[in-house]
Amino acid sequence: MVRNKLNTFGNANIIIASLCIIAFIINSIFVEESALLEISSDRATAYLLNILAGCQGVLGQIGALSYEAVFKEGQWWRIITHIYLHAGIVHLTLNMIALLIVGKVIERKIGSIQYAGMFHIYATISGVICCYVFRTLSVGASAGIFGMIGMLGMLYILKLKKDDECDRFLKKGEFIYLIAFTVLSNIGLETLVSHMISFVLGIATGYLACKADFF
Repeated sequence: MVRNKLNTFGNANIIIASLCIIAFIINSIFVEESALLEISSDRATAYLLNILAGCQGVLGQIGALSYEAVFKEGQWWRIITHIYLHAGIVHLTLNMIALLIVGKVIERKIGSIQYAGMFHIYATISGVICCYVFRTLSVGASAGIFGMIGMLGMLYILKLKKDDECDRFLKKGEFIYLIAFTVLSNIGLETLVSHMISFVLGIATGYLACKADFF
């Protein structure tokens, strides 16, 4: 059963999703009292709100992407660690569903190492640009996911659609989810810019890979 799931969704894809879930659990459990008080004076309420839509845990403090920490204090690891942190269980769930859907196709087509590499490249490039321009705190894997959606779109147009392969990889409901995810995830200028940078990068690399017959 486990092996079948790994084969379906891809090894690298499962590892990335698992790390996001583990980081979320740890970040939800280990929260300093001062951070909880910023949310609510009632400890139980603060914990609940943090789980639902917050990133106030210890991992969030040391791993979220911010202009001050990265460009002034030199904490460059945040460029990677912010990808695995999420602002609440809703944010995490929406991202992980999209990741597993789009990732299972791309990883199968380009390989686990290449998939993991491109995912992080998309996320870090857009993250650094938006961090520098907007100078706000950010977390989440969505930028990497949008890069993969861009690549998937180009792969579908140039390869899968012509070969009638797409139905073997994505079901109709999964296509609908990705469309809804794309719309709902682009609320706010910073988020939109970050996602569009990754999306364009995904389209460009997908186009080059298809033309080079890499797939």
